[in-house]
Amino acid sequence: MALGKVAGVSAAKLERLLNLTALLLDTERPISAETIQAQLEAYPRDLASFRRAFERDKDELRSMGIPLRVEKIPGTMPAADGYRIPRDEYALRDPGL
Repeated sequence: MALGKVAGVSAAKLERLLNLTALLLDTERPISAETIQAQLEAYPRDLASFRRAFERDKDELRSMGIPLRVEKIPGTMPAADGYRIPRDEYALRDPGL
């Protein structure tokens, strides 16, 4: 295993995925892709490169079982898609101890 990689994932990508997860867990309403790009420095500034990286990251989070939701952002005209991770779907269930 190469230094700086965990299970085939680079440290930079792992950090980006963790930061994306934290950002999407911390929001109560869906946030736009543009807001995500602006808030996470790890994403490319070029729009086409950002879109490709963001699509890969969304797929990666979903493959890990993280409930990434795409929802309409309230109050936007025209309607715009936003992203969030509902805390109640992400958190572990109470084991009832």
